[in-house]
Amino acid sequence: MDRGALKADAKDAMRQSQTSPYITSLIYCAISYVITVLSVRLMRIDVTVYLRLLALNDTDAAINYIISSRPGSFAYLIDALLRCMMLLLNAGFIIFTLKMVRRQENSLWNLMDGFQHFLKVIGLRILTSLYVFLWSLLLVIPGIVAAYRYRLAIYLLLDHPDMGIGECIRESKRLMRGRKAELFILDLSFIGWALLSSIPFVSIYTMPYMEGTYAIYYRELRRLDYERRSAGDFGRWQ
Repeated sequence: MDRGALKADAKDAMRQSQTSPYITSLIYCAISYVITVLSVRLMRIDVTVYLRLLALNDTDAAINYIISSRPGSFAYLIDALLRCMMLLLNAGFIIFTLKMVRRQENSLWNLMDGFQHFLKVIGLRILTSLYVFLWSLLLVIPGIVAAYRYRLAIYLLLDHPDMGIGECIRESKRLMRGRKAELFILDLSFIGWALLSSIPFVSIYTMPYMEGTYAIYYRELRRLDYERRSAGDFGRWQ
């Protein structure tokens, strides 16, 4: 695929979006920040204090600090729920970008759409993370390859909620066959933007552009796959 064309299409989609992608990104980042702060406060462990005690060779004090600062089981439960909210919010942002790149009607409420499929979204994230972890036990490279193999599974699930988790994973694996290096190079082309995103609030501007490009990549890959099947190489999608 032509990376320049993908990025140009993303910029054009952002200009034509019914709802400002920047405002949507701002709200997404604000909610994410609040969730992150709550999660950190729940865990209550100051890593700098722990490392400082270790640097002073006071191992007993470091261990006692961890034990005394360890949150209760209820805190772990709340933290897990907050992490699930982050996953669902991210799914909502993907839905927003998919609508944006297809020039469909979108709104700020798309950020909440991921909650409609919360069991599948969370189940998919857990399963793909498990697969990537298991492949990573072999070596780092197989783990990276696995991450790219299942990269489109979340798009497929949000695009076709009727699909099962396993079906999304298998379809992503099929679509990414021979495409992993291509997507890897697309990721590399965003290194500068990713570095800029580390600056507070800059991600409000960079995230819609990057996520829009990835949504267009998914859209175009599906289109190319459909055209290939229409020529005689039939797969799942008719």
